[in-house]
Amino acid sequence: MLRLRSFFRDLLGNQSGNALMVMAGAMIPMLVLIACAVDITRAYSAKTRMQSACDAGSLAARRVMRNENFNSEVTDTGTRFFNFNFPQGSYGTSTFTPTITRPSSGVIRMSARTQMPTTLMGVFGYTTLPLSVECDASLNFVNTDVVLVLDVTGSMADPIDGTAKIDALEDAVLALYDELAPIQTQLTAQGLRLRYGIVPYSSTVNVGHLLVARDASYVTDSTTYPSRVANYATEGGSFAPNTPTSSSGWQTNSSSITSTACQTWVQSAAVNGGGPAPTATTRTSYRGSSSSATYVASTNWGWSGASDTSGTSRSCRRWRTIETTTYSWTGRVFTNWIYRQEAYDTSAFKTGSSITLATNANGFVAAPGGTYNAQQLATAATGVGTTSVSWNGCIEERDTTTSINGGTSLTIPADAHDLNINLIPNSNATRWHPMMPDVVYTRTAGSTSTTNTTINTTTGWIKNNDYSTGYWACPAEARRLDVMTRTQMENYLDDLEPIGGTYHDIGMIWGARFISTGGVFADGCTEYNGMPCNRHIIFLTDGQQTTYCNVLTAYGVEQNDMRTTGAGDCPSQQARHEQRFRMICNAAKNMNTSIWVIAFDTGLNANLTGCASNANQASTSSSQTALIAKFREIGNQIGALRLVK
Repeated sequence: MLRLRSFFRDLLGNQSGNALMVMAGAMIPMLVLIACAVDITRAYSAKTRMQSACDAGSLAARRVMRNENFNSEVTDTGTRFFNFNFPQGSYGTSTFTPTITRPSSGVIRMSARTQMPTTLMGVFGYTTLPLSVECDASLNFVNTDVVLVLDVTGSMADPIDGTAKIDALEDAVLALYDELAPIQTQLTAQGLRLRYGIVPYSSTVNVGHLLVARDASYVTDSTTYPSRVANYATEGGSFAPNTPTSSSGWQTNSSSITSTACQTWVQSAAVNGGGPAPTATTRTSYRGSSSSATYVASTNWGWSGASDTSGTSRSCRRWRTIETTTYSWTGRVFTNWIYRQEAYDTSAFKTGSSITLATNANGFVAAPGGTYNAQQLATAATGVGTTSVSWNGCIEERDTTTSINGGTSLTIPADAHDLNINLIPNSNATRWHPMMPDVVYTRTAGSTSTTNTTINTTTGWIKNNDYSTGYWACPAEARRLDVMTRTQMENYLDDLEPIGGTYHDIGMIWGARFISTGGVFADGCTEYNGMPCNRHIIFLTDGQQTTYCNVLTAYGVEQNDMRTTGAGDCPSQQARHEQRFRMICNAAKNMNTSIWVIAFDTGLNANLTGCASNANQASTSSSQTALIAKFREIGNQIGALRLVK
């Protein structure tokens, strides 16, 4: 017993090996912590991956939801994207199906719940860990301005899939409107806005009345056109009598007559002769003598010195006075037409008032005559036919330069006022001109003037060409940025008429002006009601750039006006307009505007692709169905998807 007590006493006093015992005791909780760390790390990685899949799925589902139509396409797309990013069984998770709902207008919610097996924690009785994620996706819509620049050239009347392309365009634009309609409703409720502007273009644009409504001084009061004047230099038309001259003297009858017969002859009535005016006219009157109108036998019949002074028949004489009136022409009539550049007074025309034009060169003008354009002749001439014309609103661009010759530079020259988006007019060079096809007469290319002597000719008149040929096209009036109802949009699109050639540069010039925050309209915004503004141009065309030397466009008739090429044979005309298009596209993008380009039933070239903000925003659509889908896709992307939860 004493020996046993001594053993325990020695054992209690001996501290050797204590650390080993402590470590052995601590191993169990350490193993638990390690097991938890491993499994929780795996669970965190799994949830992170699962959350990313949820984000991708909800965004994809929201992108395909159109017009608040929550259908199987939405749920299938969301599920497919989720499973692609988090395949079933990842990290050993149990099989599950994500849930997709629409909790509120414009919002897609995705949620998923599953379990994943543990590894080390299973030793301690924890065999699974729960995983759950939830996310919402919405369209991040701020104030948004969309300007549609629409090709309405003649080829848009051609059919595609049995439907005129212009009608397919209308359906596509309405699809865009419907895609954005729910967002428009939300924005309105929040005091924000979604606005549309529309620029139909062909060989010009119809913006004149919009400019005048803004400020009438933006459009010229005097405008020069390739036209013609009537030269009235030939005497004719009207005349006036000169002061009459007279001559008097005795007139002896050729026969001997009785006194009674002599008296009758002496007292004959005055006789008019000559003429008709302006040929000289005469008046011959008779008297008994220079001093007396009375017949006196001794003076008039058988007078002393007469050849026959006796008998019942004697010589007879009377005093005759011949008064002659000559005439001078006070009028001038048509001599010839002179075809040349001619200025017209457009001060009333631009405000919507009709002006009167002569339709022929009949009649006459007052001496000394001169040259008269159709507007002047209607007032100056007597006997000409006239007509009244008023402005349809289509414009000719302000002054530009011929130095843009088709090169690669994107720098807009200082004197290219047409390409200066924000320049406020301050001179005639920087003002726009009203298009007036009624007075446009083309002449030999490059010539200063030509003549024609045929009085009733209409040679060279641009309106000799039927309107449908596009020689003097005028598209529908453009519409500035504003909130539009669907009915307003539909009614506007119904009025679009395909006409004219394809001048991409003029369309983009005015698309840029409409979206700009500066310039004559300054309709674009950077902020509205405390929220930022996004700005977009959607540019659609069904053909490549075209140019014509003898057609009336936004730059006049190039073979005579020579505004862009500088020569009557229009050298490098196509390349010059293509460079202008590249310049204006670059300028528009530099205004922080997103540009979308759609080639409808045609291909993309470098100019069209380069105009878009990026390659993904330039596309082709070869059918009506594809075009509608593309406009819907753009509407969806304009909405800028974002995660809100």
